[in-house]
Amino acid sequence: MTPVAQLALTFALLAPSWFVLQASLMAAYDGLLSMIGLALTSVIVPLMAIVASITVGLPLRFIPAVNRWWAGSARIYISIAAIAVGLIAAGLVKTVRQVGELDGIPYDTTTPDPMLLCCGWLLLAFLLVNASLPLRWTRESGS
Repeated sequence: MTPVAQLALTFALLAPSWFVLQASLMAAYDGLLSMIGLALTSVIVPLMAIVASITVGLPLRFIPAVNRWWAGSARIYISIAAIAVGLIAAGLVKTVRQVGELDGIPYDTTTPDPMLLCCGWLLLAFLLVNASLPLRWTRESGS
């Protein structure tokens, strides 16, 4: 299974990044409760993402052929990291229009694309939870 230190490092990276992503998606600010909600979701959502990543990554650990292909493969890790960063960057560049009303005050604003941001963030969470060391660069399994 995934070492506890790796999960702690993953949480340490995911929690503040989730806070920043959520803050960038806020169309309206309604006071202190918004900040409390952001703080709570910055703890709860990364924990749920870590549990989901562990669950989805179980076949990578328990199926020997898949584990040989996945474990320590630097090319795969770099490819997944590049895709995740690309999705996050695309989400920040592509904007979505938000229209609504808060406390009787209408708003019409644009925010980053939440779907691309969340997909990239979840892919990065999956990689952080399921990556393993040492890295290997060759195509051979090294067994």
